[in-house]
Amino acid sequence: MFRRLLPGILLLMLFACTNTPVNNTRSVQIAGMMIENKTEMFVSAVRLLVPVTGNFVSCGNIPPGSMCATTFPEAAYSGNPVEVTWSQGGQIYSTGQFTLQLPADLDVERTARVSVVLTGAGSAGALIVQAPD
Repeated sequence: MFRRLLPGILLLMLFACTNTPVNNTRSVQIAGMMIENKTEMFVSAVRLLVPVTGNFVSCGNIPPGSMCATTFPEAAYSGNPVEVTWSQGGQIYSTGQFTLQLPADLDVERTARVSVVLTGAGSAGALIVQAPD
């Protein structure tokens, strides 16, 4: 039982960190995305969508315990809502729209990426992280 709750607890801990809202005066350049499948099932058609612009980034099939990473030309993120959708176990899931938060220690002068973590059927979150140098 605890083993099933652990991924959800870890995700909550990720969002409990001090974050700063993104706004027009503090945008950040995003140049990639990483999706981690922390579930015990295959996930597919994982997509991060920015509904206002119609822009999206996606990954195909991700085995349990694996990840998918992709890069793309830099794009400024200034606080528009995003939505994560994916298919798992024959069902399509969505986080609904939410705004990504900037970690307080993020250097906005350096490129960042979006990290999406799928922790269970219907459970996912995303945050902005500093891209490695």
